[in-house]
Amino acid sequence: MAETTTLFQVKKKSAYMATFKLDLNPEEKVDKDRIADLLKAHLIIHAALDNPRLDQSEWLRLIQKTPQDVKDLLVTEGYFSPKISITPSTDNEAIFVINLNERTTVNAANLTFKGEITSATPDQPPTVDSLERTWQLSKGKPFTQRAWSEAKGNLLTTLLSERYPNAKIEHSQAKVDPKTHQADLSLTFDSGKSVRLGQLQIKGLKHYPATLIENINPIQSGDIYQQSLLLQFQNTLQETGKFNRVSVSAATQQLSEEGLADVIVDVQERELKSVSVGVGASTNTGARVVLNYTDRNLFERGLLWNTSIRLEQRLQAATSSINFMTDARGYRDSINNNLIRTDLEGQVTTAINNGVKRTWGNRNFEQFVGANLLYEFLTIDNEETEFNKAATFAYGLSLRKLDNDLAPTKGVIFSSQFQVAPIEQLSDGRFLQSQAKLQGFYPLGEHTQFLGRLEVGVVSGSTSVPATYLFRAGGDQSVRGYNFQSLGVRDGDAILGGRVLLVGSTEVVQWLTDAWGAAAFVDFGNAANNWRDYEPAYGYGLGVRWKSPVGPVGADIAYGEETKEYRLHFNLGVSF
Repeated sequence: MAETTTLFQVKKKSAYMATFKLDLNPEEKVDKDRIADLLKAHLIIHAALDNPRLDQSEWLRLIQKTPQDVKDLLVTEGYFSPKISITPSTDNEAIFVINLNERTTVNAANLTFKGEITSATPDQPPTVDSLERTWQLSKGKPFTQRAWSEAKGNLLTTLLSERYPNAKIEHSQAKVDPKTHQADLSLTFDSGKSVRLGQLQIKGLKHYPATLIENINPIQSGDIYQQSLLLQFQNTLQETGKFNRVSVSAATQQLSEEGLADVIVDVQERELKSVSVGVGASTNTGARVVLNYTDRNLFERGLLWNTSIRLEQRLQAATSSINFMTDARGYRDSINNNLIRTDLEGQVTTAINNGVKRTWGNRNFEQFVGANLLYEFLTIDNEETEFNKAATFAYGLSLRKLDNDLAPTKGVIFSSQFQVAPIEQLSDGRFLQSQAKLQGFYPLGEHTQFLGRLEVGVVSGSTSVPATYLFRAGGDQSVRGYNFQSLGVRDGDAILGGRVLLVGSTEVVQWLTDAWGAAAFVDFGNAANNWRDYEPAYGYGLGVRWKSPVGPVGADIAYGEETKEYRLHFNLGVSF
């Protein structure tokens, strides 16, 4: 027998009330929350009850109009023959009982293709076979207006994104039989011609040479058209820091005799020089003031010079970096100089670094080599200052495989680097620092996400290693629940760096809305002089997550098991 359940009631500022009920058989599977949300969002009577001046005549008109409004809305969910009865009651309450009847399902989907795709071979995706396999509304699936639109749009997007940028839907029809509750679908797609990319056309350059763009261009003349390739090129140009606006497109409507579409790069240059002042705060190093000067065309050779002075409660720094334009082989060179002073856990370190670096590869697989000369002044517990030096050579790589760079839900990030001091005359001793980080994202459900993080580091070789190359743990991106770099080797009242490091984290995020979520986490880690002395410290707590336009933002309350104290932590973006 059918059972009647209440979907929702509406009683707002007026003297009237509407109740919506659903008449269902026990075996029927219906998403009642979705139907309730649909009616709440779009029914006129729902909005009218906000009006305290709603009178009896208007109320009666709304009661008579609402059943048709409900039917029109339910059609979008695949219910083409619902029945709605009205049971007026006393006290100005109207009760609407909805009988959905059978939901319409797909009986058949007839997909027809025209254009060059009909002669595409299996090694020229997308093909007719691959598109038919990915069609979403197969026989037996519920037919809704939303699912119909998404299925058509997704298939067309597949065509447009690779090889066939001029594809279109030539014919679209859905025949619904309300008696049999079945839908027959027919679609005709015209792929048009297969398109390949051609030469660059650059617009908007005023101060920089064309090689700035040409050397970054990942597209070779004759490459198959791919929207992702154009977007990658656009993002790479934007990341140079030299442009306010970048647009990369293909002239797919104006093909050459060879069937090539010119790649059009339209840029708007940023001001060549700029000065900025910023203020902020960090749970790691405290309040800060930053003064930054940028010259984007140093020596009129397209070099990007960034220099800044950073004043924080526990860290002060003066930095300078000169980034050369990417050359024809894809190398990105830079010169880096900085003076950094930190006062953390009884250890005051002043480090002067001078280095050069060469980077190559893309965002998903990037490598670098570098050389650095370090002079370090170290004071522990206000005792005599110690001078250290090291000349190092470095190699590093980073791998990224994410479904979304700003707000990933699935994928991994891996980075590793090795720094060696091989020349004893330029260093206090020979040593090798090895470090690796791994971060993973995995969906546990539609609204639940797992995040894992692991970091390991080892210093081998000489016992005389500058503190800059030793390891400490604790803080926002390390072990939450502890002060920044407060975990390491204890020496009196001070915490010093160790020669081994192991830090990890597990976190589960439950997304409550599209943008907001709650997190629970457990962190562990520490640094020590050797693995025999290593004892992890644990921190655990709860947090709030927000998917902001610039990336994920987190605020956490963490409890440090060693200190028996609670700490507040903030995080912005995806680390490393």
